Amino acid sequence: MLESLWVWTLATGLISIIGYLLGTWTHDHFSKKNVPHLKPVPFFGNMGSVAFRIVSLPESLVDWYNRLKGHKYGGVYEFLNPIILLRDPELIKMVTVKDFEHFVDRGVRISEEVEPLFGKGLFSLKGQRWKDMRSTLSPAFTSSKMKNMFVLITECGKQLTDFLEKCINDKNMTIEGCKIEREGNILAVEMKDLFTRYTNDVIATSAFGISCDSLNHPGNEFYVLGRDFTNFSGIRAMKLFGYMFSPKVMKLLRIKLLPDFVANFFRSLVHGTMSTREEKGIVRPDMIHLLMQAKKGTLQGDDNVTNNSKITKPKWEDDDITAQVALFFLAGFDTASSLLSFASQLLAMHPDIQSRLQDEIDQTLKVDGGNLTYEAVHGMKYLDMVVSGSRFALMEAKIALVQLLSRFNLKVVPKTAIPIKITKGSFNMTIDGGFWIGLEQRVKSETQ
Repeated sequence: MLESLWVWTLATGLISIIGYLLGTWTHDHFSKKNVPHLKPVPFFGNMGSVAFRIVSLPESLVDWYNRLKGHKYGGVYEFLNPIILLRDPELIKMVTVKDFEHFVDRGVRISEEVEPLFGKGLFSLKGQRWKDMRSTLSPAFTSSKMKNMFVLITECGKQLTDFLEKCINDKNMTIEGCKIEREGNILAVEMKDLFTRYTNDVIATSAFGISCDSLNHPGNEFYVLGRDFTNFSGIRAMKLFGYMFSPKVMKLLRIKLLPDFVANFFRSLVHGTMSTREEKGIVRPDMIHLLMQAKKGTLQGDDNVTNNSKITKPKWEDDDITAQVALFFLAGFDTASSLLSFASQLLAMHPDIQSRLQDEIDQTLKVDGGNLTYEAVHGMKYLDMVVSGSRFALMEAKIALVQLLSRFNLKVVPKTAIPIKITKGSFNMTIDGGFWIGLEQRVKSETQ
């Protein structure tokens, strides 16, 4: 009996020691280098509170930042992975601008063999492949290319505000699929739902080259599958944690983030669009066209950026292009809608700021005869103080705010979540109760 107990005690001790070593074998990385860092716990590092849904990821990031106060940078552990958190603005500028090409191999390691739409995307590539892809894609996001897409995005903004005005003025109109409620002359709108439909339509037209009215046709396939593609809550959040914790194990188990039908939908859409354009010689100022040019090695940047020189022709397959378009969708769908939702919530809560911004919008549109131009949107100084996400996302957000605030007042309604509480347990940025805001149609004087 005693011998058996001793064996079990020894076995338990050995298993505990082995488990501890496996769960902490990287956790001396920063102490060896004398780098200020937060104390990690076995296996979870500094991600325990997020993994167990005690706090949201944004709140955890703020906590890390505050606990490293007094240091220009510090170390934290994403499970077993040591990562550097920058606090100094000059260091951030160096990493993201001046020395950006030296900071490769970042982000979640998702196998392209298991999940090509993520694995072949720019965020997952490593080493020279990342550098080649970035240099290939950079000319697609120059000012001239964004200006060409401006008209496409403006149409989506107008489509958004026309729909809202129709909801207010046509009392017999049935509102289906969208989270909108009538309260007299005010529409109570869940802004995240509204703006995800707007960003979906923007990406559909500017990246995939298709027209997609997700407000008048809320159940369209592109929007439904797009929501699924960008949803990182529940089981998918756990899978993403798995890729953060051990990408090699996830690859070995061949665990996918996307259902096959979602991946196949986007693959079929992109491949079909490219094939049709090649056959019929169709040219459209959208992302697929720019990537097709990049594949051929004919994509050029602005004269003042690249001296009008052609880039090296990359060795791309159709799935490489699909992956970049999918990444563009992923990066723009939820992030831009979250930015617009928070901006709308705060503008409704601070009517003085909203009024000042509306004055700038009214004056700018008056000078341009009511027309919204690329130069006008980017020339509004107060608008730039209200919202500043870069390039495409910034243009997309500004157009939506200008279109919305030129025709509506944003109001706090009984369902408005005050104070704001960030939702826990999801990588998607949202708040408990949703972004419910009242929209009231503006009545302008003739001088406006």
